[in-house]
Amino acid sequence: MSSTSSKNPLLRFDFIGLCLVIFLTYCNTTVFYSLYVYLRSIGIAQEWRGFLIGASALATIGCFLAFSHKLNRRNAAASAYLGVALLLACGVFYLFARDLGSLFAVRLLSGVGVYLLSASCMTLLVAVIPAERSGQAFSLYSVAYLLPYSIVPAVFDALAGLLPSIAHGYAIMAMPLVLAVIVIRRVDATVKTREVSPAAEDRVGFGEMCANAAKPPIALLLCINTVYIVTFSSLFFMAKGLFLSRGYASIGYFFTIQTCCMIGVRLAGNRLFDRIGKVALIQASFVMSAVGFSLAAYLGSLPGMYAAACLLGVGMGVGSPASYSLMYKISSPKFRGINSNLLMLALQVGNFTGPIFGAFAVHVVGYGGFLAANAAASLAGLGCCFVLTSTSVDRDGSAGRC
Repeated sequence: MSSTSSKNPLLRFDFIGLCLVIFLTYCNTTVFYSLYVYLRSIGIAQEWRGFLIGASALATIGCFLAFSHKLNRRNAAASAYLGVALLLACGVFYLFARDLGSLFAVRLLSGVGVYLLSASCMTLLVAVIPAERSGQAFSLYSVAYLLPYSIVPAVFDALAGLLPSIAHGYAIMAMPLVLAVIVIRRVDATVKTREVSPAAEDRVGFGEMCANAAKPPIALLLCINTVYIVTFSSLFFMAKGLFLSRGYASIGYFFTIQTCCMIGVRLAGNRLFDRIGKVALIQASFVMSAVGFSLAAYLGSLPGMYAAACLLGVGMGVGSPASYSLMYKISSPKFRGINSNLLMLALQVGNFTGPIFGAFAVHVVGYGGFLAANAAASLAGLGCCFVLTSTSVDRDGSAGRC
């Protein structure tokens, strides 16, 4: 280990604590993998299901746009506490919301809670990670929010028969968030003792944030991350129906395999994310994702689907940490937290449009055509990467600070 790494260790309580909080946050989003089927079971019309699934992300998008420039390390903890309170309340409200209006309201409030927690964690994260280990940091951090995709569907498929209803599962999953309050309090106390660049504390106006986001390297990275998440989230929310259409009752192992591959890649190569060109890693991600979706479309057997899950997991395993690390490197200290949260905004745009895109594709061309459409979207993301390369980003490890 280098002397620099020794002086700036990554695996301290503040980093590990933030990973735990984001893990619990994403447990409260992945638990809705069955929401499309649940909405059908309580009589919600087909044309509204995709919209209700995406409504949570719609609220998160609005919050990112309205409040990201106001969030800083001084107010991040208070925002996180409010996010915990909202998600706990929403978990209980699912037990009573059964009509379109009440479900829409709960999904919107849930989205606000997810914003408050995820944006607060990201703001604190960029304040504590060593700059020279950003790739490793975002790689490990992404493992924390990927684990729920592997664990939650498998566990809830197994426990479904023991619960009075799926809605009770949604309520139960919110309860562990109480632990996040304790963790955030300790992390906040630690963060406030750290020295940071004075520029990182500067106030940023909404117009200034938008102008920065419009710069070509930043805008392209946001677009790339959005495409990546559209393909991921559309598959996640449509997979239950896909497997049922092919005669398989459970989807748990598919996401366990996919996510374990993603996590395995990120753990095995976490230091390599600081040494390999980030754009090349993102390009590889889209190529393998396109091939994986194509295999899933044409290999209908269960072993074939699991093989596609492996390929999708490996392909998707490198894209997200490379994007976050590249954004961190090309951002000036003043915009690091904001630009990282804009990537989270892109994630939520993908989470909102993904289910709608998926539901529309299934309705028009069926599940096979839906998978082919995701393969095409992955190739579109690859095209954006070539445009990004033309901006000279990452040729020397970073670009001009944005």
